[in-house]
Formats: sequence, C-alpha cells, structure tokens
Amino acid sequence: MFGLRSVGRDGVSSGIFLIGFGLLYLTGWWWPGLLILLGVTGIVDMVMSANWKGAAKTAAVFMITAIVLWGLVGIGIMWNVLIPGLLILVGIFWVYRGLK
Repeated sequence: MFGLRSVGRDGVSSGIFLIGFGLLYLTGWWWPGLLILLGVTGIVDMVMSANWKGAAKTAAVFMITAIVLWGLVGIGIMWNVLIPGLLILVGIFWVYRGLK
C-alpha cells in the first residue's frame, strides 16, 4: 500500500480532503479545523508515498503550532492577530518544503 504511484496518492489525499471539508461544513468548525484538515491531508500523502521523515516533520510542525496557539490564546492574544500570522507561517513552511 505504501509507495503508491502519484495518481493513487492524489486520489486518496483528495478524497480525504473532500470528506474532511464536508465534515467541516456540517459542523461549522472552520477554524482551526481547516488547518488540521490540511495537515492531515499532507501527512497522509507523505505516508502513502513512503516519505516517513517528511510526514514526521509535518506532524511535528502542526502539533507545535497547536500548542503555541493554545498558549497564545491563554495569555490573551486575539484571534484577529493569530489567524493571519498563522496562515503566513504555514505558507512559508509549505514554500520552504516545496523548494527542497
């Protein structure tokens, strides 16, 4: 199952994304649900391509991000500052990972 060709991986990742997006739509839990969905989709794609090291790094980044978010909200940082900042950081991470 692991090390699937690109077409199979893309289909599974896209299917997981659509299922997750549908669940987000039903529950209305857009934030941070969308961030979690993107992370899970990326991790599944890496695991299916047998890229265990990349999957572990991505999972660690998303877990650390969640912990930092809880901490920042706990000390009173507002969501209108966190959301744009987090989106920018995730975008930088994806660009960095894509350039490797």
